[in-house]
Amino acid sequence: MERKIEIDFPRDEKGMVGRECRNCGWYFKVKPGTGLPTSDCMCPYCKHMDTSDQFITADQEKYVKSIIAREVLGPELKKLSHTLKGLEHSTRGGFLQIKVTTNDLTIPLKHYNERELETEVTCDCCGLEFSIYGVFADCPDCGRLNALTILNKSIEVESKKLKYLENIPPSETALIEGVLSDVLSGGVSAFDGFGKALGKKYPRVFPDQHKNLFQKLGLLSECLKTIRGRSLEDLIGPDNFKFLVKWFQVRHIYEHNMGVVDEEFVKKTKVSEFLVGKKFQLGQKEIEQVLELVKDASKLIVIELS
Repeated sequence: MERKIEIDFPRDEKGMVGRECRNCGWYFKVKPGTGLPTSDCMCPYCKHMDTSDQFITADQEKYVKSIIAREVLGPELKKLSHTLKGLEHSTRGGFLQIKVTTNDLTIPLKHYNERELETEVTCDCCGLEFSIYGVFADCPDCGRLNALTILNKSIEVESKKLKYLENIPPSETALIEGVLSDVLSGGVSAFDGFGKALGKKYPRVFPDQHKNLFQKLGLLSECLKTIRGRSLEDLIGPDNFKFLVKWFQVRHIYEHNMGVVDEEFVKKTKVSEFLVGKKFQLGQKEIEQVLELVKDASKLIVIELS
């Protein structure tokens, strides 16, 4: 006789359930009830596709087996215990007596906790809420790359860091410079990570041989022009492009030359050669503009690729 057992997997504090890809072995989480009404699932890392029941984790499998053992074997063990107790009772007072001792026959459940992950995403396309290792990944439901969503979240974080400046006295110039350079670096890094994610999806547009392409705006602009017919300069306008090129180079000298202007900086940004050997002064308004332009440029690139 068949018996149907319904099993609900425990969720974490945010309502998410773990998933594990049998192809690459990587772990992620999804929130049931969000996203598409589908029984299929795609690994956000390697894009392996299968039915959702093929993505259960090793811990969930142990949990399922413990429930089945408790629901199926548990009653049978209790019946056996009852039979043996009856045998003990029937021999009581006789020449040969049988004594039956049983321990707790309850089969324990294999409890587990879902793992903590680095990035939580709500897919802009289908609304699925999911969590992943790393930063950029495809949606397990609709397969859409959520690079732009993640970039916008990263830029939002960098913008919030600028609010720390409100509580720093103007005399703390080194501390102010540290916050500004950190935010600038974070904005450029977010754009670079965004570019690497796009590179995996559009290798023809963004060739592998160009390392850190999204930090080299001139080369990036040429790649877009060659493949798509419109450069980054065309997309955001000449003035904005020139501004971004300059401030990406500012970030470079702060990362590699303590913010001191060198001849290479002058060559690439066309600033006065009299600045060579001097420290480039960071400005909050300019860095805020960099963050906004990074968001705008990223959005326009995605539209251009669609």
